[in-house]
Amino acid sequence: MQLRTRVILFVIALSVLAPLVPGQATWPFGGSRRSSGAESSELDLWNLGLLGAKAKECGATVARGGTTGRRRVERSGEQATNDNGPPQLEIVLLFPGGPAAKAGLLPGDVISGVNGKAFVAGSLNPLALALMAAEAADKGAVVLEVQRKGAKGPEKLSLRVPLRSLGNDALHPELGAARKAIQKNALQWLADHQGGDGGFPETLSGRNGSVVQAALAGLAWLAASDDPAKSAWTSSIDKAKGFALRYALSPDEMPIASGANWDQTNWGLVHSVLFLSELAARKRGAVPKVELERLVQALQSRMEKSGGYAHGPGGKNALDYLELNIVGSLVLSALGSARGAGVAVDLTKARLLFDYCEASASAEGGVGYSTAAGQKGEGNIGRSAAALLGARNLGFDKLPFGAKLDSYVRAHAAEVMGGHASLMQHILLSGVAAEALGGEARSAWWVRAQRDLVLARAPDGSLQPRPWHESLQMGSNSDVSVGEVWTTACWAIVLGADPAQSRGVGLPLWCGRAPKK
Repeated sequence: MQLRTRVILFVIALSVLAPLVPGQATWPFGGSRRSSGAESSELDLWNLGLLGAKAKECGATVARGGTTGRRRVERSGEQATNDNGPPQLEIVLLFPGGPAAKAGLLPGDVISGVNGKAFVAGSLNPLALALMAAEAADKGAVVLEVQRKGAKGPEKLSLRVPLRSLGNDALHPELGAARKAIQKNALQWLADHQGGDGGFPETLSGRNGSVVQAALAGLAWLAASDDPAKSAWTSSIDKAKGFALRYALSPDEMPIASGANWDQTNWGLVHSVLFLSELAARKRGAVPKVELERLVQALQSRMEKSGGYAHGPGGKNALDYLELNIVGSLVLSALGSARGAGVAVDLTKARLLFDYCEASASAEGGVGYSTAAGQKGEGNIGRSAAALLGARNLGFDKLPFGAKLDSYVRAHAAEVMGGHASLMQHILLSGVAAEALGGEARSAWWVRAQRDLVLARAPDGSLQPRPWHESLQMGSNSDVSVGEVWTTACWAIVLGADPAQSRGVGLPLWCGRAPKK
């Protein structure tokens, strides 16, 4: 694998760098989403956990929404681990009525340290530790070292921000009562934002994107339910099921670039199969078998001649490529789950897809982007994790490449920052795979992810996206474009995947724990 590669990134809604527009600083992303023919003012900002604030690098411009197109990004081994945040955080947004706003923090304030210590090697680690300690203490608080522009020049303040106590469990938010509280708040936030038709407001990729979000929210509610027919989330699950069944095969309605193939509907279809399979396995009759079979058959019919999968049917997209294994690996996961739910799967086709993933892979066993020149041989934890979850349910983990894939995911489970295009996608897939594997993989994953869970939290129970080396270099963050339903649902799934820690039975089908049929 080359240490340094140049990768062409395909992101549906790319941004250009521009300063924040006055008057648009509204939670959670700074302004309104793009309407037809207009730019959005969504911003790629660091969320500062339960403080209820978002910040940019001091003095830097901020990414805004722009036109669809092509970007190049330099990636290196160093960048994949250097995501510790800037040494100074300039406040851009405040959650209305949140702890930071109540304590007097203002837009434009610069946070240079916490609890009397200046940030040295990045701001994120010390801030997360301070937040955990404050939430664990009785009447705890975070003291922010703030620089403010005053009428008579710069002022230095130590601003005390009180937080509600969660008790000692807050020191380990990935465990026990703290994990359950974060999970419950996220699930309630999702339920409060679900529409009457079972979907969510359309963001990236229109109706197709809303199907993805409904399916992921459904998986999150399922993980927290001992019995999906008798849980606090039964109504939400039923509505999400109805939405997925109605729209999983809907045509793509993205208002982009006439004359080009921008079909993205494999995303909605594959996530619907994952969700509906888990539901069907958990409750007999919850999903009409004929309907699930219809979706599985449609998914397998969309396989390319190579054995791989594209964003959607219709041939090469407008950027002149076809297969990408983040979709193919998710299809393996979905087919494995469908098979576990008792649906007939064409194993010959599934094996062809598995072989395509192997043909793209690195010598170590990490699934590559595709088999095309320049896209082959660079392993990636998100693609590999999804492929492994499917392989385990399809019986392919016993094959030589299956064993190599298992070893790769165990060794690299915590390398979420080495992903591509969507950081949240890699947090979701590596997190579920780490919970499925357990042991050292799970422990290593949470050592790496604990900080980002703490900082993703918002006072309303949602979990927010964050910048990372790729989004900062591109000037665009697809997790921001998809929105807070996406990030909240993905984190809630990871929090619920382990039955020993979640409020329900987890996701036994996707994680390979369900009884074999």
